[in-house]
Amino acid sequence: MDRTAEMAGLLDIALRGRIQTVVDLAEVTGATVETTQRQLARLEELGLLSLDDGAVTYRRPDASITDLASRILAGVVGELAATIDETQGILRTLPALLQAWEHGNTYAHGLPIDVLHGSFAAADMFRLQASRAKPRASYACMPDTTPLYTVLRAKGPGSYWDEHAQPDHDIRLIVSVADANTELGRTQLAHEINAGSQVRMHPDPPSFFWILDHASIGIPFTWGEAWPSSIMSIQSPALAELLTWIYHRVWDEATPVTGHNHTWQHPWDPILHLMKSGMTMESASTSLGLTARTGRRRVADAMRHYGATSHFSLGAAWNAARTRTHDLNHPR
Repeated sequence: MDRTAEMAGLLDIALRGRIQTVVDLAEVTGATVETTQRQLARLEELGLLSLDDGAVTYRRPDASITDLASRILAGVVGELAATIDETQGILRTLPALLQAWEHGNTYAHGLPIDVLHGSFAAADMFRLQASRAKPRASYACMPDTTPLYTVLRAKGPGSYWDEHAQPDHDIRLIVSVADANTELGRTQLAHEINAGSQVRMHPDPPSFFWILDHASIGIPFTWGEAWPSSIMSIQSPALAELLTWIYHRVWDEATPVTGHNHTWQHPWDPILHLMKSGMTMESASTSLGLTARTGRRRVADAMRHYGATSHFSLGAAWNAARTRTHDLNHPR
């Protein structure tokens, strides 16, 4: 078993029963007192609880996990990707620990938490949180937009933010490259961008999650889900700050999506579009889920089609052809 998951399991049991001593916890789990003492000492090192002569004192999970993740992030010297992976590993334990905290909470002020289950729980929860006060800042990561955008399309053209956001808002959305290049995704993203949202596409978004007004977050019960069936919303500026750190890292890796509703006529159109935005041919190929060889072949096909002798001349010819097509389809 993964060590983090094993320790989280022990803490889950301890929080639910608010077990006060090492001896009592050992009896409940069936482990020896020595083993339990050693595991609790490790949890104390991580800042998740305190030990004093065999007595156990607990910290609220959002505060302890935020402190732990912050210490990990503070030690970053390089290896940023590995650090993000480790931080996300800790986030996987958060929903279960928060539920354990609420289950065993008989004397402390509870953390504001809402939970929804169901195939459309993610969208319903977001709507619930946003309706309480129109957000000025909303950072969302949606690896799978199909469930939501299918419903929005059925309601007719328009953006969610037209009526739900405050003026001068900071609305950001990260979607997958695959979704950004579907007809459904292109259409809805054009509406969002026209409403003032900033949209970027990422080849592999880490999970569905959001941050509202730097004060509350929404996370799936299982971190990494693209469209969760169980979602938890937590009012916690500390956790919002942590997730914002992760969001900015993913945002910096992503490619901006323009507001134009693209209709690709040729197989090389998507890769040329990404190259036009500043990506290399190799990076554009990877973002589209293509091998470098396939990407090179599509660019070579485009060069032959347009009679181009360089990537620069290809970009100019492709852009001119796209402009002519647009003018023919949209006469003044």
